[in-house]
Amino acid sequence: MRTERIFIPTRSAPDSLCWCGDTLVDWVAGGRSYALDGRITESSVLYSYRFDSAVMSQDGQYAVLYEKLGTKGLLLHRGRVLRELNRSFYHADTYEYPVALVTLPSGRTLLAHCPEEYCELELEDAETGERLTRRDSESPDFFHSRLQFSRDGRYLLSAGWIWHPVDAAQVFDVARALEQPRSLDEPKEMELGDSFVEIHSAAFGERDTLVFECSGLEGEEIAHPDGQPKGSVGLAVYSLTERRVLSVAPLEKPAGTLMVVGGYAVGFYEHPKLFELTTGRILEQWPEFHTGCQGSSIIHHLPPSPPFALDPAGHRFAVATDKGIEVVRILTE
Repeated sequence: MRTERIFIPTRSAPDSLCWCGDTLVDWVAGGRSYALDGRITESSVLYSYRFDSAVMSQDGQYAVLYEKLGTKGLLLHRGRVLRELNRSFYHADTYEYPVALVTLPSGRTLLAHCPEEYCELELEDAETGERLTRRDSESPDFFHSRLQFSRDGRYLLSAGWIWHPVDAAQVFDVARALEQPRSLDEPKEMELGDSFVEIHSAAFGERDTLVFECSGLEGEEIAHPDGQPKGSVGLAVYSLTERRVLSVAPLEKPAGTLMVVGGYAVGFYEHPKLFELTTGRILEQWPEFHTGCQGSSIIHHLPPSPPFALDPAGHRFAVATDKGIEVVRILTE
């Protein structure tokens, strides 16, 4: 395994970063784009609001600007405003705004967010705004956050929290949700053993796997599938189809936000670190890149993190600095 680095000089620090093919787009700055060869395409658009983050669909057609600790979002199609988005005020200044986009194999783009209640997850047609998951069932008391679709659009992950507060995660079957909207109020149960496991961050891995950083409450040790304790904080790989933990590795350092690349994961707590999933060992790290201290959806007490963009399909990530954008690609073969 080896890594490659590219530096893209910029006149000012980007406000946000999203991958669109081999280009990085700063939607908060109006859609300014940065090609990997250093070409910069300016934008004349100014959004007169305090948006500080953005997500983008895989096909590059749709983007959402939002304020991480606010209630307002803005949905764009090819840079054109489609409509404003909102979420509940309830603790909105405490945890990260829940929103994600995915383009299905059919070509339809779905928007996942919580337009009515903090605990009520909805799927919409991004283009038309049609609510596809209307239902009359009661939603469980869960603060949805850090929404993420699996690469194939099969699953939707919510890495949020429940009241005390305790970090937790829920996973939903997207096709089932479109056919049976009530299933969004019935998340897939994960078999994690008898003791309660707090899930601090999570990301989809290869095939049907979910990778997450977890800990036992009050320092309780996390159990490994072979029955042996593996420490109080671990990096776990879970099979969604087999409904079992495949491995748990102890962590020497917090992982934070995760990006999975084959048998490895990059964690972005403080600075990017490349972890081996089966052992939790740090194989490489980039301490010169500051990426903040987010280890939960609850971030009201933290200074803002510099923008960084993840591209697990391309095995690369980008980090904004004062002087430009650093791109790191991980070569696993």
